[in-house]
Amino acid sequence: MTSPPLNSVRRKQDGRISTIIYLDQNKWIDLARAATAPSENPELRKVLEHLCAEVEARRVLLPLTTTNLIETQKINRSEQRFHLAYTQVTLSGARVFRGHQKQITIEIGRILSQLYDLEWSEPEPLWFLSNLFFESVAEYEDRRLGFAEFPKAVEWMRSQPQRALLQYLHETPENIRVEAIRKFTQGCEDLRRGIEDRRSRHKAEALSMRRRIYSAITAIEQQELIIAIAAELGLPHTCLSDKNGATLRAVVRETPAFLVEREISLKLEAQDRPIALNDMRDMRTFCTVLPYADIIVAENQFINLARQAGLHSRYGAYLETDIRMLADLL
Repeated sequence: MTSPPLNSVRRKQDGRISTIIYLDQNKWIDLARAATAPSENPELRKVLEHLCAEVEARRVLLPLTTTNLIETQKINRSEQRFHLAYTQVTLSGARVFRGHQKQITIEIGRILSQLYDLEWSEPEPLWFLSNLFFESVAEYEDRRLGFAEFPKAVEWMRSQPQRALLQYLHETPENIRVEAIRKFTQGCEDLRRGIEDRRSRHKAEALSMRRRIYSAITAIEQQELIIAIAAELGLPHTCLSDKNGATLRAVVRETPAFLVEREISLKLEAQDRPIALNDMRDMRTFCTVLPYADIIVAENQFINLARQAGLHSRYGAYLETDIRMLADLL
């Protein structure tokens, strides 16, 4: 199953004027190599120069994800980390895909509004991007981050997003850098363990039953958040049980982040191998970017999983494994 033609991507429908491209970390490393050693990487250098021209002309956006930031933070050699960070900051313009909580809040609000014919103000086309790098994790108002208490610092970051991101990636104190990596890794491990446990318990079930089980687990885990979003729209918490639970089932079924996670998880569970920690990193990324990016350039494993699940067709994303193909696609 191949990706849809590039001229069918979503930007033709939602008002965006730039092609949004997501590059996984290995592709960013390729571009950094092309920047620092052009004579050794002539093909990649051509791609880099082409992307620079497209970004400068505002025809292309190359936003980053939490995974990109953490993987760059993992590099212990300061000079190597700087070169990669500089490449990412320059080409991304410090734009990031917003975190999971913001994403599903908007998605669930839209679905509930449609189900109950409520007035809904659709966010601007690029609502899922931010130029505050920490919003790849959570919004600045989130108390866990503590940024709401420092409005002047946030304003400085808004005014100089590239400088702020470069400082974060290259100058974060060692203890904070290590702790950020630890927390991210622990979150991926918790997700991996949950999928392995579920695979063990339900391995004898048919795919259709495992899909229903996954949806039921998601509904239980996300019920409080869905109720809170419903309340903000003026709906009673009992709305989730309307029509014998049809509302809750519709939210779980139609929310893009939930759907991508479920379908890729089911594909991972079906493989005859242990699920790796890196699988969870990539799955988190695909849940974030697949519903919103026009082009995704990543490794074979998850590109193939997304294609097998038909997610590229559902969301109009062009999936590619070879970064050198971008010159032909753009």
